[in-house]
Amino acid sequence: MTAVEREHDSNTSRAAANGLTLPQVLFLGLGYAGHRTRFQNLRAHTESDPRIRPIYREITGWVDGGRIERLPGIPATIKGRARATLEASAITQLPRPDAIWSSASEVTVPHLWAQLGPLRRPLVCDFDATVEQMEEQAPIYFDRPSKRGGRRLLSQFFERVFFSRVTVFTPWSNWAADALRRQGIQEHRIRVLPPGIDLDLWRPLFCRERANQKKVRLLFVGADFKRKGGELLLDVFQARFRHRCELDIVTRSPVQEQPGVRVHRAEPNSPELRHLYQQADLFVLPTRAECFGIAAVEAMASGLPLIFGDVGGARDIVDDGVTGWVIKPAAPALADALADAVIRQDLLPAMGQRARKVAEQRFDGRRNDALIVDLLLEQAELFSSARAWRAFR
Repeated sequence: MTAVEREHDSNTSRAAANGLTLPQVLFLGLGYAGHRTRFQNLRAHTESDPRIRPIYREITGWVDGGRIERLPGIPATIKGRARATLEASAITQLPRPDAIWSSASEVTVPHLWAQLGPLRRPLVCDFDATVEQMEEQAPIYFDRPSKRGGRRLLSQFFERVFFSRVTVFTPWSNWAADALRRQGIQEHRIRVLPPGIDLDLWRPLFCRERANQKKVRLLFVGADFKRKGGELLLDVFQARFRHRCELDIVTRSPVQEQPGVRVHRAEPNSPELRHLYQQADLFVLPTRAECFGIAAVEAMASGLPLIFGDVGGARDIVDDGVTGWVIKPAAPALADALADAVIRQDLLPAMGQRARKVAEQRFDGRRNDALIVDLLLEQAELFSSARAWRAFR
């Protein structure tokens, strides 16, 4: 048994000794893309919370060697959707939890019978973008045309069905919140709350020794190299900055090393990845399609100024001209920002210090995820009181 488990068991025992039962909360999270890191962080910050009995269920969308995955003649995308829908059935668990947090929407729709009548429980929806916003980015984000006609209407219908069962929305950015408002979601059901990270793990190393003080060390982190603007960065780097900068790239895509460019395969939240952040001077992510960008938050917590693509919720993260540059994801804008950073490289540490302060103010994972628990408990209490009043009447 881990120390966290022992602490939680101790809290549960104390509650039982006092004749109390801790509220049970189901956390149903997506286990792929940036949502995987978000769910890992949320779990780390909430599993020892003394106020709840948490249950965690992850939607992976794929199980190697599983029965669904071994079905012949069926496209992998369909099998992945079937697997995710099956895993989302965790939302139907009986006995019912006291509150539910979920970052999954469409795949839970077949299971929303469990959110009807006396089975219904408060549901907090954590998300970074709506169907409308994702389809606007689809040609770059998914490498396919945006859905049109019946396919678009069907996706929006599923989203509306899910949203009708949601009690409170916690969009990651004001950009995502604005999409809810356009759909007519009432303001009291919207609470903008960005995902946070562990600021004790992601820390700056401002006073490091550098073997080469003349070159600016750039860092790019993005699993999807093309979508995140990696190819754009490489082209600009090779054309104008290979003699003035050095570049570290962290990605899962096949990228070849070259003079001045190092390629790494570091896992999310790993010591190797944190070390790369601490050794860099400037974080560069000219992303072409993005909803939020947790890697940018990690950079700020590590004391790095940023060059970030002006898409999605970018302006909720980077204060242009203060903690970095928010740019159009195109070669001229990227080259201008890099040139400005190289010319003013003596000012980069001060910008990085401001970025760290902003991370402490906006993206403290322990504080933000404690607010999630506050919200779940608040809604559970409201639902409990409403049920008691209906029973009394």
